[in-house]
Amino acid sequence: MDLRIKGKIAFVAGGSQGMGESVSEYLAEAGCKVAVVARNQERIDRVVDRLRAAGGTAIGISADLATKEGVTAAVETVRATWGPPEIVLAQTNDLTSGSFFERSDDDFRRVYEIFTMGFLMLAREVIPDMRKAKWGRIVHLSSCVAKEPDILPHIVHNTVRASTTNLIKSLADEFARDGITFNSIAPGYIMTDTMREFVTDHYGADADIENWVKNTRNIPAERHGTPEEIGSMVAYLCSDLAGYITGEYINVDGGWHRAAV
Repeated sequence: MDLRIKGKIAFVAGGSQGMGESVSEYLAEAGCKVAVVARNQERIDRVVDRLRAAGGTAIGISADLATKEGVTAAVETVRATWGPPEIVLAQTNDLTSGSFFERSDDDFRRVYEIFTMGFLMLAREVIPDMRKAKWGRIVHLSSCVAKEPDILPHIVHNTVRASTTNLIKSLADEFARDGITFNSIAPGYIMTDTMREFVTDHYGADADIENWVKNTRNIPAERHGTPEEIGSMVAYLCSDLAGYITGEYINVDGGWHRAAV
């Protein structure tokens, strides 16, 4: 399928591993110029080299996107290289878990800064150019807990993820007339290094991750998901074909969450 985004400039946060890496690959395959933005330079270089070897156009940027300075510097690097980003995958990472009294007020503030304020700062940087162009795609890699809080001890994420999702919905309403779409992807249990780290941290290094997902999470598909199943969905939402899809929160979770709407 031709996504009709050849030559578009893509800013892929967290694009050096896991689901973000898959997004980098799909967008490069679609002909986008891909900026792989993350913190670990070695991982960035590995992905950029592979995209280029496959015939893609890519650069790597090491930046901390939880800070205003990091966001501004990363976006400015893309502008100086190719022009303003037209496609953005927004994601940050944090593994804070625990129950209400196990987590401090500062934990809530810190995670809010990482997720909600991190997205807000990135949106402020890229929206003005998208408005001028009357075209833009922003996809946030969110979490299922934004809609349906997890029964695992994730009270900080249950709270903060919802605030970020509602910010995105509000931006979708405000900027739809400018040709900019905003959507959230809610991955279920996707087999990435981060998921492996979570399971082993909580259930021990000998945990059988595949059986844990199949037998304890009540997923109708009876399996974990793959990064490619996230990357392909994000690439479609970033395409020219998806211009009438905005403000949506889309579960990609094998049927795990039960709400019909």
